Amino acid sequence: MRLTTKLKYMTFACMLGVTLTGCGSNSDSSPEPVKGEVAVEKSVSVSAFIQSAQGTALSDVEISIAGQTFKTDADGLAAFKVNLPQSTDSVVVRLSRAGFINLSVLINVKDLAYFTANLLSIKQSVAVSNIEDAQVIESDYSHAKITIPANAFVLPNGQAATGPVTVEFSPWDIQSADLNAMPANGDAIDAQGNRTNLISAGMITAIFKNAAGEHLQLAKGKTADIQMDLPLTSINNQPLVVGSKIPMWHFDEAKGLWVEEGEGQVIASLTSSTGLAVHATVSHFSTWNWDFKFDNGGKVFVQCKSAAATVPCHVTAQVKLDDGSSFTKVNSIPAEGSTVINMPSAGSIIWTAKDESGTLIGEKTSGTTGNVIIDLGTPTTDNFVKCVTAEKKAVACSGHFNGIAFTVPAEGGRIISGLKNATNLTWTAASASYEQGAAVYQATGSVTSALKGPVTITLSKTTKLFDQYKVSLRCNSSEVVPSYCMVYLRGNYYITGSNTEQPNFYKQYRLPLNQQISVYLPIPPQSQVDWAWVGADGVLEKNNLQKPISWSSETIYDNNQIQFDFDQIQWCDATMNNVELDPNNPPKESIPPCWVPT
Repeated sequence: MRLTTKLKYMTFACMLGVTLTGCGSNSDSSPEPVKGEVAVEKSVSVSAFIQSAQGTALSDVEISIAGQTFKTDADGLAAFKVNLPQSTDSVVVRLSRAGFINLSVLINVKDLAYFTANLLSIKQSVAVSNIEDAQVIESDYSHAKITIPANAFVLPNGQAATGPVTVEFSPWDIQSADLNAMPANGDAIDAQGNRTNLISAGMITAIFKNAAGEHLQLAKGKTADIQMDLPLTSINNQPLVVGSKIPMWHFDEAKGLWVEEGEGQVIASLTSSTGLAVHATVSHFSTWNWDFKFDNGGKVFVQCKSAAATVPCHVTAQVKLDDGSSFTKVNSIPAEGSTVINMPSAGSIIWTAKDESGTLIGEKTSGTTGNVIIDLGTPTTDNFVKCVTAEKKAVACSGHFNGIAFTVPAEGGRIISGLKNATNLTWTAASASYEQGAAVYQATGSVTSALKGPVTITLSKTTKLFDQYKVSLRCNSSEVVPSYCMVYLRGNYYITGSNTEQPNFYKQYRLPLNQQISVYLPIPPQSQVDWAWVGADGVLEKNNLQKPISWSSETIYDNNQIQFDFDQIQWCDATMNNVELDPNNPPKESIPPCWVPT
């Protein structure tokens, strides 16, 4: 029994990305048999529990192991046997389900008998009419955007991709339950080939598909820029400012691990609550992550109990550091408990747990050291929830009930909780945003239900979120450095007959030089407005120097091409930005100041 306990402890520690002697293998995890072992196999019994990042049990999740495929039932459970070559010590378990981001994880065969995982739902599908055009593809979340050059993508056979494409665009919210679905528990391989753990400063998943469902990829020699708001000014207690460098990592589904590749940076952002965003240039698409390595010495012993008896359980540990940054680990705990290491020296952990059947639940908050006993009990709420449109079409949705977040696929899902002191439940939900014509819409709805039983939320209200008016941007310059410009757009408009000026909108883009890039502004069609005004500032920046240009138009419909010629502008002193000068005592420097108020 001691040997069994030790093996389970070591495996759990490895799944948390901890370097321990004898932890798994860094070699290729392919289950191909070694020479002379073709007929020698072992049968391994597997029990799996799969749920959404918010804790909804997920049915019909496809689990693939060594070329064998299985599916979860209505309660997110699957029990099966998988055949593996005798010498296999670890396998990559791949998980997929319609409407969710694919996940894979490297698991030691010794721990394969009992595992859990969380999946994140796809945030948004963006329709691109002509993928061959240079353009900016924007998300409704975290002001995330992808900037692609012309003729950037190829089909799986290597031919150039053209025509309509759908982009499954999912910026991850590093301050929410999204991190409960962190691929591979943040386990990674750095540029030197060493295993390490990660803490995220931002994450984007983008999958490009054509009408035939084929996955597109960037052509050889092509790159794209990705960007999203940075909601924190410190990660892992490390302050972040404009110019800070952050290692980039992409998720390798075949390995079930993150792989370090390149470097991103922190840039200024007018749309971010912190004034900061993260940016990177990438050569292919998968899930990309701005991450710092995370290796700490804290440890916590965790165990689950039910009716005074210790029981195995599935746990999600949301670890929050003192600066507000966080990471999440998801795994299975044996009945005898496990010591979880690689915890921060200070901070807090929110533990949520379910038993093997997924029907007993518990929650506890702890520090980052000591012992944690999670008591599991019968949930106080138990509902099968689904969303339908006004036309009774089943759709995926997300929302809240009594302050608790949830997400369900179109088929619906079982949601349980330990909510206290409630006599009924109030559900509010929304569909993903969707495009119709030149505008983006969303369907919403609400309903009140009992604490237990089926719940159908009718999304009867349809709201136009914003219009999309196509505008072309171009920065011309013979400069070699920098290779990009910053463009800041702002504007407003009057709806015909309303006599009401609409709130200002702001957009920010980091664009390659000498390329015409298409973007979409939230301006209605010309037939719906009396007028629309758009102003733009273009800036080249080099050290403490700038080349600024301004542009504006009250007839954006007649002139929707915004172009800056930086060769016609001299460099000026950026340290003098917004400094009001004395006209009677002008500066003596030969380099003029920038952006001086008049």
